[in-house]
Amino acid sequence: MGIATNFELHRLYEAAIAFKKLQPWKWMYASQVFIIHDDERDIDGFCSIMGMMGEYFSLSVYLGESGYQSYRYLYDKASLAYMDHIFMKAEVKKNCLVVNFVDYSALTEHDEEQAEFLGYQLKGETKCPQFRYHHPGIYSWYLTDSWQCRFLTKALEQAVVVARLELTNNLQVPEVYDSKYYLRYFSEDEGWKGTFVDSHLYKKSPSPKKTIFQNDLLAYRLKKLPKLLITLEAIQFYLPNPVVEIGSGQPFFMLVTALVDSEEGQLFYLDVQETAALYLSDTVTELAKQFLELKIRPCEIIAEDEDTYALLEDICKQIDVKLSIDSHVTRAHEFAEYIFEELQNATSSNVKVIESEQSDIDKLVSFADQITDTLTLQNALNNLSEQAQAQYRLITQTFVLAMYTIRDQIPSEWTGDAVKDICLNVLPEQLEQPVLSQCKPVLSHFLTALGEDDIIPNYRSLLLVINNCL
Repeated sequence: MGIATNFELHRLYEAAIAFKKLQPWKWMYASQVFIIHDDERDIDGFCSIMGMMGEYFSLSVYLGESGYQSYRYLYDKASLAYMDHIFMKAEVKKNCLVVNFVDYSALTEHDEEQAEFLGYQLKGETKCPQFRYHHPGIYSWYLTDSWQCRFLTKALEQAVVVARLELTNNLQVPEVYDSKYYLRYFSEDEGWKGTFVDSHLYKKSPSPKKTIFQNDLLAYRLKKLPKLLITLEAIQFYLPNPVVEIGSGQPFFMLVTALVDSEEGQLFYLDVQETAALYLSDTVTELAKQFLELKIRPCEIIAEDEDTYALLEDICKQIDVKLSIDSHVTRAHEFAEYIFEELQNATSSNVKVIESEQSDIDKLVSFADQITDTLTLQNALNNLSEQAQAQYRLITQTFVLAMYTIRDQIPSEWTGDAVKDICLNVLPEQLEQPVLSQCKPVLSHFLTALGEDDIIPNYRSLLLVINNCL
C-alpha cells in the first residue's frame, strides 16, 4: 500500500477531466454495470456511472466480490429503498473507489491543495473532480494509495471507451439484473479488449460469518425458560452521523442492533457499537442477558437481512428459538426510521468525536508488542537468525495491523484468504526487501506461538499459506 506519486495523481486528474468532458451520464444509467479487470491485483472492478438525474455526477468502481454485493444492495432491496436507514446502510456497506464531480464549494482544503499542487486551477468551476475511497463501515476517505490511484485511472480511461461505444450503438452495456455483463481486460498482444461474461459468476454471494455464542451456562439457563407466544423482529442499521474515536483519524458509522415486538413495536433489546471494530459476540451475550433478566424466551425471531440472521443463528439454535428471515419486518423498520429521523433532526452532518479508552489499532499494536516482549523474555526467539530477531517486532506489527485495517480481522478471526492477500499484496509494498526476506520465518514463528496459546484456532492451515506465499 504505497503512497500515490505525483505522476500517478496527475494521470488520475487527466483521466477524470477527459471523462467529465465526455459527460457519459447523459446517456448511461447507474443501473448499467461494466467490469474492468485489474491484472496487478487480479481483481474485478464493477463500474457504474451516475448523473442521469442531473444532481449527482460520478463514476464508482466497486472492488471485488464484496464490492459487487455492496453495489447490488439497494437494487436487491428496491421495495425498501425509499427508507432512509436502508439507503444509509447501502452507503455504509460500499466498498469502492469513486470520483465525484462537484461544485468548487464542496471541495475540502485537501482537495484544493492537491489540485493546485498538481497544476489544476479549479476555483469557480462546476463538476470539479473529487477522489474518494469507501470501505464498509468507514466514512469516505481521501484516495492516497498508489494501487487505488492506478486502478481508478484505468477505470476512467476504459469508461470513456465503453461510453463512446454505447453512444455510437456499437455496444449495449448490460444492467445489473441482466444475465450477461460486459468485461474489459488487458491483453499483452492486443491491448484492452471487451467480452461478455455470465453474470451468475458474480452473483453467488458468500454467507455472512456466523457469530458464535460461547456461554454454555447462560444458554442452559435461557433454554429452561418457558417460551412466550411472542415474535420479535431483529434489525441492524447505521446511525446517520459519522463519529471518530479520540486518537484515530478515521471516521466511522456506529452500528445499531435492535429487537422489537412484531405486534406493538415495543423495544426488547438495543445495542450500539461505539467502535469501528464490531464486537458482535458481545452483542449476542448482552442479548442473552437481557432475555434472562426479562425472563422471556420468544417463540420466534425474524431477522431483517442476512447479516442479522448470521448474528442470531447460533444463539437461537442453542436456546431453541425459531429464526427466520424476512426483509419486510414492519415494526423493526418503523423503529429504525424513528431513531434515524430523531438523530437527523437533532444533530448536524459533521463528524463527531467520541472518547475511547484505547483505540482498536492501539490495542493491536500493544498486543503484538506484548507477544514479542514475552517471547524475548522466554528466549523463544533464539532459534531465529539475528536478522529475523531484529525485524520481529516490525514484521508482526505490520502484519497484525494490515489484517485488521485491510481485511477487518482480529487474530482469532484470521482466515487463509486474508493472510494470502496480505502476504502477496501488502507486505511487499510496506516493507523494504531486507525486512521482507525475514517475513517467512518470523510469521511462521509468530503464528505458531499464537496457535499453541489457542489464540488462533486454525494456525496450522495458516502456516501452510505463509510457507506457500513468502
